[in-house]
Amino acid sequence: MKKLSIIGFLLLLLFQTACREEFGKTLFGPDKTVAPEILTDRELVFVNTTETSDISSAREMTLDPVDVIFSSVQPIGYTKEVTVSAKLRDGKIASDNVFYLNVLKDEAVLDAFKTHVGYKAEFLPEAAYKLENDMVVFERDGKVAVNSCTIRIINSFSLEINKDYVLAIQLEATTGFHISETNKVVYLHVKRKGGSGEMEGAADFRPMAGDNTLDANGVDKGVNRNNLYYEADGSSFKNLQACTIEGLIYVDSFKAESERSEGTLAGISSLWGCEDNGGTVNFLLRFGDAGVSTNMLQLIVNDKKYIINYKFKEKQWYHIAMTYDGADIKFYINYRERLSISSTGNISLAGSSFRLGQSFNQWRGFNGKMSEVRIWKTSRTIKELKDNALDVIQFDLEKSKMLAYWKMNKVMLGSGNQKISDVSGNGCHLTVKRQGATDESVTPVVVIDNDIDINI
Repeated sequence: MKKLSIIGFLLLLLFQTACREEFGKTLFGPDKTVAPEILTDRELVFVNTTETSDISSAREMTLDPVDVIFSSVQPIGYTKEVTVSAKLRDGKIASDNVFYLNVLKDEAVLDAFKTHVGYKAEFLPEAAYKLENDMVVFERDGKVAVNSCTIRIINSFSLEINKDYVLAIQLEATTGFHISETNKVVYLHVKRKGGSGEMEGAADFRPMAGDNTLDANGVDKGVNRNNLYYEADGSSFKNLQACTIEGLIYVDSFKAESERSEGTLAGISSLWGCEDNGGTVNFLLRFGDAGVSTNMLQLIVNDKKYIINYKFKEKQWYHIAMTYDGADIKFYINYRERLSISSTGNISLAGSSFRLGQSFNQWRGFNGKMSEVRIWKTSRTIKELKDNALDVIQFDLEKSKMLAYWKMNKVMLGSGNQKISDVSGNGCHLTVKRQGATDESVTPVVVIDNDIDINI
């Protein structure tokens, strides 16, 4: 009996000991059976406060780089600033805390940058930046930091013209906090532009800010309402023995695939040319059609239609070009030939007018931006297209070969914000118009975006 009691006591002791420990953790409570509270790291969020003083609503950092672009006409020593800070995803800081910013210089950073954005970059020289403050400070019971850190980028001789640089800055978390891998680093993409020395820019074809009113006699199909487009006289672009039309395009959004079955819409976004309802189409380049995907181009020359077998992506810059040498029509996307067809005789690129972003009806406008659109009276080579995609480097020597050149980087002086100038000197200036506009209370104006970087 005594032996049984001792065995029972030992078993009870063993059971109680097991209750006190659970995977090495001491249990709590009067009977030592309550597991400790499970504490998880709190998520710290790295944010860009450059455009806002409200840290709580600031945009979160992503793998997409922040562009800091200088024009070569801006003075050496000119600076631009990017400010960053942090907040908690949930909860509050239990006590005062400081998080630090670190500049990353590992070669793997450059590899990751190229993989994500699609082009190479070098590390930004130290002479071209300064961290004014490397500490993000939280106070006890705070949800957001009480300060922002300033990263000053300097237009420096150490920046080679037209070379891409990257400055990668990481926010370091401490014990008890973590940051998402796609949020913890800000990539600043820095570039000093050259070429002609003019600022880079693009004309925006989307509706003007605040212009949401449908014309009183318009038909609301819910797409492309009030989009801008541009028009020039077409007489200079007719009966050409040879020619090239080229430019840079950026599609903000394509038409929905479902629109291709609707005859009026046909899923079309018009780029260049002119289409009069029912008339012969001399030249037209557009996305979509009843039998063409909305992210693929259709080329029409002398009423003959050709599909360019390439699917474009939204929010990405492309260089596109059509050349004609009297024997062949060729089409290029980023200097790669995508179409070649035999053709003879003269080509006309316009009807009574030449338009950018509009044809046939008001619902076939273009949701995006264009830059560096040129029409030549010669057939350009692949090398000429590639070397001069972002700017015509030897402009004075090339000027005599041009029929029109719209840089689309600024409004024409003295035009009342209504025109974009033809810098070829041939007087083919573009006039801004508005899709389906009958409401005279709204005046279309040229909208230019100069805060961009075009990488092909």
